[in-house]
Amino acid sequence: MNEKQYDLVIIGAGVIGHSIAFRVKRLRPDLRVAVIGDPMNSLMASRAAAGMLAPFGECDRADGFFRFCRESLDKYPAFIDELVAVSGVPVFFSTAGSLMPSMFYEDCWEERKQFFREQNVPHEIWPPARVRDKAPHLSEKCGEVMWVGEAQVNNRQMHDALAAASVRLGVARLEANVSGFLKDAGSIGAAVTDGGEVRGRRFVLASGSWSTVLGDILGVRLPMKPIKGQMCRVQVEDSRLEYTVHGKLTYIAPWRGGHGFVIGSTMEDRGYDPAVESEVIDRLVKKAAEVLPCLAGAPLIEAWTGLRPAAEDEMPVMGKSQRYANLYYSTGHYRNGILQTPNQADYMASLLLGDGEEIAEFSPSRYSL
Repeated sequence: MNEKQYDLVIIGAGVIGHSIAFRVKRLRPDLRVAVIGDPMNSLMASRAAAGMLAPFGECDRADGFFRFCRESLDKYPAFIDELVAVSGVPVFFSTAGSLMPSMFYEDCWEERKQFFREQNVPHEIWPPARVRDKAPHLSEKCGEVMWVGEAQVNNRQMHDALAAASVRLGVARLEANVSGFLKDAGSIGAAVTDGGEVRGRRFVLASGSWSTVLGDILGVRLPMKPIKGQMCRVQVEDSRLEYTVHGKLTYIAPWRGGHGFVIGSTMEDRGYDPAVESEVIDRLVKKAAEVLPCLAGAPLIEAWTGLRPAAEDEMPVMGKSQRYANLYYSTGHYRNGILQTPNQADYMASLLLGDGEEIAEFSPSRYSL
């Protein structure tokens, strides 16, 4: 492994790590940047999601988290255009929007509508007659449906594009596992990997659910745990649904181009358990088929597990370490890592290049990290 010293070493080869490298190199091409990570671990988060960019369905109060997610959604069209132009890798991106059937929100339907009105969220209320016109394959059980101005990206294609763009921009991609660090009381000198030492002036910990393990090695307690999500993809004609659908612990995401529909997802506090359980997948499909009946009996393409990195307060951990002068964090994105990617990349680049200020709700200082 190349033992030269880098200006920036990013530990984590998912969309978060690669997007930071991408943005930093776009702003400062002169910097020597490396991304370290076992690409298999990225399958448990970056490549496990459905790619739904849904800040409005995930938030119910207008706090800093809501604003950050909304800003990131707004940045997505330009971000994808830039990424495709640099990488040469096509990325599916849709602004068709999301559907929220009232059947999922019986206990808070009016509150949802009021919140969207107050926050000027782009949305429409479709009575059943219009649902039949706009989304004829939805079940009549859906009742009134809310269309929301959200978006969708093929996150696997986006991950591929980020990795390719990093290479084109001169980022060193080091496929290795970090097992330790060379450090003193106040700074880190190198990451120790199974391929050798990687020296750097600054480090970013962007390893998703594995950030807690690396935090332990650094002697810091990162209060975060993996939340398991089981999901699947079934073969259904693209014409059956143009929009994504989301409700409470249920979503349906058409991937277009003949790639079928993704159905998810569970929320399980079971550590690093990667097992896929057929009975769980069957229940997910059955529940989704109550919304989109054509899913019942659809051929299964694949089923998999994702591990979402969830901090105790369910907020991302992004910013500068208090413990180590040259360490930064970008982890704990939980259910919204794909959504937050563009804004997160801009935010972390601004901190690393000395041009930004930390957002208090996200700061590692809240955990004395």
